[in-house]
Amino acid sequence: MNFMLNITFYLFILCIVAYIVREVWRAKALRWIAFGILSGAFILNTALVLQRWYEANHVPMSDKYESFVFFAWSIALVYLIMELVTIFIARVHESRLGIIGALQCALSAWMLYFAINSDSTIKELPPALQSNWLVVHVINYFISYSALSISFSAAIVYLIYRAIYRGRAQEIVMSGAGSQLSRDVTFDKLAYISVTIGFPFLTVGLITGSIWAKGAWGTYWGWDPKEVWSLISWLVYLAYLHLPMFLPKTSISKSFRPILLSIVLLVAFPIVLFTFMGMHKLPTAGDSDHIYAE
Repeated sequence: MNFMLNITFYLFILCIVAYIVREVWRAKALRWIAFGILSGAFILNTALVLQRWYEANHVPMSDKYESFVFFAWSIALVYLIMELVTIFIARVHESRLGIIGALQCALSAWMLYFAINSDSTIKELPPALQSNWLVVHVINYFISYSALSISFSAAIVYLIYRAIYRGRAQEIVMSGAGSQLSRDVTFDKLAYISVTIGFPFLTVGLITGSIWAKGAWGTYWGWDPKEVWSLISWLVYLAYLHLPMFLPKTSISKSFRPILLSIVLLVAFPIVLFTFMGMHKLPTAGDSDHIYAE
């Protein structure tokens, strides 16, 4: 498995290069080459998940190693779906998704790097994890995290472009001309759309976690550190979704509002990552019922 894991990691690195080349040269053939390389990385990542599932005899998302591999897989899956929707449903033939693809591949590679450096020993599932709620809860969270990671990447690109360029032409990620889109989609709009997709899954993940906790520990909410940070993540994205309705009632200029929203996303996704992989560093982590996953 280590050999396949390393090959998958380096293929994601190659994906980064392919998407950057696609963005720079913008030849139509490069779009399919980059898409093909990412598809290959995704297939190998899928094989890793299935192989671990077979060897461990449980859904592979119960410890750090399995979570990192599964997160890398879900990031690639959600981005591939976005590309397919863009090409075959929205009929967008010209886009600047290459830079988003490069950042998403970098995030998948980063997750696999952590997997490579994690203990891959198969462990017996603790009683609390021997539940069907594990699959429902964790899959919803990983889908939400993957969609929210796209909003993070789009916010980064948007702020960089706003700092470099003065016209909005450079902020367009997908053109409405000749496509099924009713108007141009800018990077900040793509970020907002990604959050509207990821937030419902984040909500379901939070709710199913509470139901699971009731069955495992006898309470829907115990103010566990992981539960608290999950709630913080949910509240930050809830605030982000409502800000466009609130900002017009303030004195904040219209041109600065998308910048402010993008800054919120730069704060929000690191909170998600901290909840997922950094919570164990808190002084109170030793009291967490979720520490078994570390």
